[in-house]
Amino acid sequence: MRTTQQMSIPPPNEMADVVKAKVSMGEYASESEVIRDGLRALMARDRAVKIWLHNQVARAMTRCGPIPRAP
Repeated sequence: MRTTQQMSIPPPNEMADVVKAKVSMGEYASESEVIRDGLRALMARDRAVKIWLHNQVARAMTRCGPIPRAP
């Protein structure tokens, strides 16, 4: 079973230039690798923000005490 999907996403010229430069400088073997790495970084950032928010809410809930239930 295939674990990838073919997509066509035209980036703005500035972003396309960055992707091509990363490949031409040898940092990545292909444009797809650059995009995958960028998406991994985005996913890691999203996870970190989610954890941070969860921790902030937990601290705030601890300071405020229990929330009263509606009758």
